[in-house]
Amino acid sequence: MKISDTLIIGGGPAGLYASFYAGLRGMSVQLIDHHPELGGKLNIYPEKMVWDIGGVAPAPADQIRQQMIDQAKTFDPEIHVSTTCEAIHQHQDYFEVATDKGPLFSRTLIVASGRGIFSPVKLTVEGAESGGFSNLHYTVKRLDRFKGRDILISGAGNTAIDWAEALCNIASSVTLVYRSEEMKGHEAMIASLHQKENLHMCPQCQIDALIPDEITEEIAAVRLSNGHMIDVDDVLVSHGYESNCTFLDALRGKIPLNEHQMILTDDIVDTPVPGLFACGDQITYDDKVHLIAGCFTEAAQAANHAKKFLQSDAPAEGMVSSHNDIFKEKNRQLIKNRR
Repeated sequence: MKISDTLIIGGGPAGLYASFYAGLRGMSVQLIDHHPELGGKLNIYPEKMVWDIGGVAPAPADQIRQQMIDQAKTFDPEIHVSTTCEAIHQHQDYFEVATDKGPLFSRTLIVASGRGIFSPVKLTVEGAESGGFSNLHYTVKRLDRFKGRDILISGAGNTAIDWAEALCNIASSVTLVYRSEEMKGHEAMIASLHQKENLHMCPQCQIDALIPDEITEEIAAVRLSNGHMIDVDDVLVSHGYESNCTFLDALRGKIPLNEHQMILTDDIVDTPVPGLFACGDQITYDDKVHLIAGCFTEAAQAANHAKKFLQSDAPAEGMVSSHNDIFKEKNRQLIKNRR
């Protein structure tokens, strides 16, 4: 039976950085993720520019994602994608993680599951049950896909507003439909939307039915709850995401969870279960910073605490890169490649 030093559940930004930092601390690492691609929620908005990682130039989310994956693989972790964590079993000296591909074993666990397996909330209106519409979207993979088209967006949260802001610059028209009286996104983005001449807002309204084209079988029009019919080329839906954290059920009662299935941690990343640590969107504590940048410190702390759990006399944290022998050869190679 192969037992790693730590097993990380979740391959989003927190899990990826935990993989890097645990490797930096000399631990053997396994990482699993339910989705076929690593990167977590960065896969939802690959072309969105990410500005708020300190010292990192603004870049599309997909570029940031790939850089995080490359960094996570620095110390050759064992990575399992398309692998669903089904349950966690605690034994005397190790954890057994039951997955749909078979059990994995580790001395410590780092839960970085981003509030579980996430999937977009789907439309349940008339016409949506048939499915298969190529012009019904729950994510925006490529903005140029919508160039010159008439777009209807359902939703008024940050994601919907981001889509509207970006698409107004390339689409023929954008109609934003939302049930509330006011949009719920960031003030600056909302103010910017009000300046868009090709944006139409439909507050206190929602999609009532999708009307297919009889020939192409794509959505040709949308009927709104106010009775209006709007011709469309594409429909984008941003109604939030459902999350599934059933793998934590076996530990329910041992670890505190809030109503959103987030772990209430102590000392940032600790849980009441010895050897089990958590980081990223899966945890909550006072004054938590809900940014990608915030998860890096949590991930490093989780790895540090796992190291101390395994080896009580280990240093509390890893050495900075300029002092660490691990990077000397890697640095020489990087400098050589730049010449």
